[in-house]
Amino acid sequence: MIVERALRLAFEIFQLEEKNGLGLKSATIRARSILSEEDPQVIGLSHRLVFETIKHKLLINYIINKFYGESFKTLSESAKYASQVLTYEFKINNTPSIKPNIFFEALRKILKKEEYASCIRFFSWLKRTSVNELLPMGDPVKRLSLSYSNPDWLVKYSIKNFGLINGLKLLKSLIIPPPTYFRVNTLKASEDTVLSSLSKEGFEFEKIIGLNYVFKVTKSEKPIVVSEAYKKGWIYVQDLSSCLAVEASEPKPGFTVLDVCAAPGSKTTHLAQLMENKGRIISIELSKSRVKTWLKETSRMGVSIAQMVLADASKPYPLKLEADVILIDPPCSNTGAFHRDPSLRWKMSPERVRRFSELQLSILLSSIEHVKPNGHIVYATCSIMVEENEMIVEKFLNLNPDFDVERINCAIGDPGLRGFKECKRLYPHKHMCNGFFIAKFVKKW
Repeated sequence: MIVERALRLAFEIFQLEEKNGLGLKSATIRARSILSEEDPQVIGLSHRLVFETIKHKLLINYIINKFYGESFKTLSESAKYASQVLTYEFKINNTPSIKPNIFFEALRKILKKEEYASCIRFFSWLKRTSVNELLPMGDPVKRLSLSYSNPDWLVKYSIKNFGLINGLKLLKSLIIPPPTYFRVNTLKASEDTVLSSLSKEGFEFEKIIGLNYVFKVTKSEKPIVVSEAYKKGWIYVQDLSSCLAVEASEPKPGFTVLDVCAAPGSKTTHLAQLMENKGRIISIELSKSRVKTWLKETSRMGVSIAQMVLADASKPYPLKLEADVILIDPPCSNTGAFHRDPSLRWKMSPERVRRFSELQLSILLSSIEHVKPNGHIVYATCSIMVEENEMIVEKFLNLNPDFDVERINCAIGDPGLRGFKECKRLYPHKHMCNGFFIAKFVKKW
């Protein structure tokens, strides 16, 4: 019964992600609502099957096409989803948790008779077929793309910009689940109190050297978001890279800070903590739905100095103020976070990267009239793309001679590319976090 319900939920998520263009998280929430599914075991199994199947989608569809040929295009959605999941679970996954007889008994209740029979024939072929023998020998890029579960264009890009060895390590890291990090919220409780509470619930963790209040979960028997510390607003689950971007801003108590593209609130709440809830934070966000999350999170974390302004950050801000610090985390390709939502990699393209870079530059340029002399602008993306990072820095400096790039004083991370050693780059395969870029500009006069 659990497997059947998990498969029904998975198929609903696939449809919402594929047909409606929803992200994996949104599709999961919607599917659970449609099916009124609340069982943790069902949700957990479904999440694993969906996450891994979408991650390996390119290789899975390649294998399925070898069996079905042109008829793959005419498969019903249910038969296609069933073939995709069973390819992952019984061919790609080295440690399947579902027994084949239980899996097919569940499928029999979901699929039509002819669809079920087709899946049985496919499974029989799959068991006696070697994946390595199916991979193309004369096309190294295609073979790497299939092996590393990343689109062809990203394989070429990574090898060209980061070299063969680091490029392949980077691609591999984008299919490996990253660690979970959390930040202790000293606005609500002391670090000792929070860590003691988490320890009593069975969590083990280690301090991240070089960052304040940031820890990595090393062992847990349950998600940290169900801990008492999380419910009380004592911690924020936040990637190491995001924490570094806020610390690079060096906000101080009493500062006026502009937090641009602020939702869902990780950086707003972190800024307020470092400012000891003293000063002023103006957060700018365009999405009304994301503002709701921002309001919830700033309340949960005890932030009292932040004000939300609903506005398009790529246009002149509806504000008359000068800030000591402006922190900009604009929309981006998320290529540094493909391991967190595997559906993103199949929706991204070089053309979309180009459009993101245009938007990012416009957001950065809109901010300059609001920074004080000797004030800072910190620009950060969870992208590995030079076009969204160093090339944005180049364009910004060429257009604004009254700004310089300032060195970010932190031992974590690598120097930026294209000569921008003052900037920071973080890579999943090197730093065990999201791929990330941070640049810090200072206004000279």
